[in-house]
Amino acid sequence: MKKLIATLLLIPAFAAGQDLSKIELHTLSGKKFIISKNLDHDATVVLFWATWCLPCKKEFPAIQKLIEKHKDKHIQVLAVSTDSPRSQAKVKSFARMQKYDFTYLMDLKGEVTTKLLIKSVPHTLLLDRSGKVVYTHRGYRLGDEVDLEKALIKMWNNHSATSGDSRE
Repeated sequence: MKKLIATLLLIPAFAAGQDLSKIELHTLSGKKFIISKNLDHDATVVLFWATWCLPCKKEFPAIQKLIEKHKDKHIQVLAVSTDSPRSQAKVKSFARMQKYDFTYLMDLKGEVTTKLLIKSVPHTLLLDRSGKVVYTHRGYRLGDEVDLEKALIKMWNNHSATSGDSRE
């Protein structure tokens, strides 16, 4: 029993530090999207969500406000739907109706969520420019975006310090 509890406690930490650069998903139009070829941003936020998930839909406007607040930085948001193939039309409809600056992707077979041990949505990951997960969070409650913002700022400050980049 102790081993099971220890394992469960480590699952959220497992995603942190993982390299997602080789992950492949598909856009809503069916095109292949390879994360490693799309890391030329100041930050990449990956939101695992589903059309039936109310907290997911509440998280989206908060993330959009975060993008707008830091418009001097280029924040890429990848909204990865975990909906089944039967719900693909709902995902496309939702994406068309929203005004979020997100790239919508599909994990129709659940391969990526399985690989990353993501069992529930919403689930948020923050990737650095190499595709390494530097922050992970399960669920969403109003205010959780503050922790994401702190992680973004910490990542940017670390990048500036290690690269000698004095831009802020």
